[in-house]
Amino acid sequence: MTGKGKRNRLIAAALLLLAPHAGRAATVSGFIHGADDGEPLAYAEVFLRGTMHARIADTKGHYALAGIPAGTYVLVFQHVGYEPVTREMKLAEEDEILLTVELPPRENEVEAIEVTAEEEVLGVRHRRLSLSTKELNRIPAIIETDLLRSVQMLPGVASLSDFSAGLYVRGGSPDQNLILLDDADVYNPSHLFGFFSTFNTDAVRTVDLQKAGFPARYGGRLSSLLDVHNRDGNRKEVEGTIRTSVIASAATVEGPWAKGSWMVSARHTYIEQLAKAMDIDLPYKFYDLHGKLNWDIDENDRASLSLYNGLDQLDWDRTGLDMLMEWGNTAASLRWTHLFGSRLYTNLMIGYSRFRSTAAMAFRDLEFEMKNEIDDVCVKGNAAWTPSANHVVEFGGEVKALDFRFRRGYENEDLNVHYDGYYSALYVQDTWRVSPLVDVEAGLRLDYYNDGGYFNAGPRLSVRRRLTEALAVHATYGRYHQYLNLVSEDGAGFADMWFPVDETLDPGNADHYILGFELGPYSTFDLSVEGYYKPYRNMVQFSEEYGNSLVESDAKMGDLFDSGDGEAYGCDFYLRNRYAGFEGWLGYSLGWTKREIDGYNYGKEFYTDYDRRHNFVLMQERPLGEKWRLGVAFKYGSGQPATLPAGRYTVRDINGREYDVTLDGEMNAYRLPDYQRLDVGLYRTTKWRGMIIEPNIQVINVLNHDNVFFRIYDTSENPVKIEDVSMLPLLPMVGVRVSF
Repeated sequence: MTGKGKRNRLIAAALLLLAPHAGRAATVSGFIHGADDGEPLAYAEVFLRGTMHARIADTKGHYALAGIPAGTYVLVFQHVGYEPVTREMKLAEEDEILLTVELPPRENEVEAIEVTAEEEVLGVRHRRLSLSTKELNRIPAIIETDLLRSVQMLPGVASLSDFSAGLYVRGGSPDQNLILLDDADVYNPSHLFGFFSTFNTDAVRTVDLQKAGFPARYGGRLSSLLDVHNRDGNRKEVEGTIRTSVIASAATVEGPWAKGSWMVSARHTYIEQLAKAMDIDLPYKFYDLHGKLNWDIDENDRASLSLYNGLDQLDWDRTGLDMLMEWGNTAASLRWTHLFGSRLYTNLMIGYSRFRSTAAMAFRDLEFEMKNEIDDVCVKGNAAWTPSANHVVEFGGEVKALDFRFRRGYENEDLNVHYDGYYSALYVQDTWRVSPLVDVEAGLRLDYYNDGGYFNAGPRLSVRRRLTEALAVHATYGRYHQYLNLVSEDGAGFADMWFPVDETLDPGNADHYILGFELGPYSTFDLSVEGYYKPYRNMVQFSEEYGNSLVESDAKMGDLFDSGDGEAYGCDFYLRNRYAGFEGWLGYSLGWTKREIDGYNYGKEFYTDYDRRHNFVLMQERPLGEKWRLGVAFKYGSGQPATLPAGRYTVRDINGREYDVTLDGEMNAYRLPDYQRLDVGLYRTTKWRGMIIEPNIQVINVLNHDNVFFRIYDTSENPVKIEDVSMLPLLPMVGVRVSF
């Protein structure tokens, strides 16, 4: 026996000592892939027919069934859009079977738009909302198919405007979302001043959103988890996709190699060239690049290298005005998956993430510069141990080396903030089937942040109880902590500024209380309803001194920010339908989001900019014959909170010139008119010389509804003149997607 084999047996034996009865039963584990391209089938279902033994595969397609008594069984594998596969096997006591299967895709059937996992298996449902590449491309889009804008069409997710891809999840701000790309953090996922996200949808395999109560494995953010996974690449043959729109083109190529697969995807805009053709001076461009290499070392070991790089740049160099705005992300992750026998599954990740932004301007004798950079080097280790049929134990941790740099220079004033430190965490979690009707998921996450010596515990607990075959209730609690803050202007991605906490500014924390029920699934629909309450502590806003440039160059975080408390509460309704040829969902959210921060809004409580009292979303798709497909997306939201002027007064500058300015009233005490937008897309699929060609026509804001972006007050007139600035009008779009 090799040294490696001895080591694996020793580890497995040590764990089995903790669960002595599990050793008498059999275990079946392995991976589930698609037979068409060899891609892992995330969240595929596997179960022993006629028993309670069932599991959902993870994002890598891995599953493990433990604690199976000796006997003959039929093992069933299934996934939406694929034909189920069965395997009959005879198991003896202590058998450990490694079984990897491939599911053939269903032919001549329109795939369902599956946006939630509806498993009746071991584990508490977190109402994970999931979208695949095909589903992302089916939602009518503004110019470009966009990942974050597609996520905005899910219930419980609000948007600020047509010009922002930011996610406001159940009252949380964008910096409170943990966004991962192949396990590496992404700090600013935006292009075109926030209009698009940085993710090229053709490169993405799955997108998973957990709106609240996410498990102990994840931490460092207060609101939600957005887990993005790139495609592994086709393990069967070389294939590609070319997509073009009004402002950008993208190409994705993937294929096999001797020990695995690879994928490369690139996107580039030609806005600058289009502007020149229309005699417009707009020297703006962006690009992004995804790459992934997978190495199937042996049946127990798999490795992958994932890379991302993206950049936006607006570079004006004109007489009298020199301006540069530049921002971008770099992310990389090297991952190794190892099976220590059939019951212990481990992942090790070494990652790097970098965000940088620059805004510099020179106008005559006036010069201004602002820079913000984050470097994040991390190591994460995760393990899943299946000691028996009723338990799955997960444990692991992470260590991050963080480097924050911020500089603001204006004339003779200079503010520099530089911090480097460490964040570390350990977690453990047990998913336990207490009885055939009750599942419990209990976990604990311990965080440590060295600047300020912050040590925090984040307990997590979820309980799910089946009342009938089609009705279940669930309750979840979790405590979450965040050690960094984002200050940004909506629609201005280049202006994002990230700051850490220190000994003068406590980290934010929030509690998640969730209560809900699920009805279904039935053949035509299923329904879920969740109520939530989230109290926030140590929320921050820039201090008045910072806004007036009065802070010292060696200021601490407590000098830059004012902090306070807040709360978010409400409920989400989600109805998934499959009726009369229509596939899709309807969602309704009712919510309140408030803050109370010392030194801000006269110390009074206020609604945040992203407080949307009512929010309704509808997404439907229907085939029209064999080649045509119709997509409809509708969104309605209460008007965005706004601040009205309480008065005006006249001021005189140092040159003796007089002008009027407004005096703001209470913060966000007024609302703009309600928002609504109906989008329609028509898609055709044809085959020509081995290629699949998919032209499309999409119409944004079909009803041409006048949605107000913000209001301008002209104080030179009496009474003050109000002018509304609107969002997108009726906007037709054409595009094409070619696959080969």
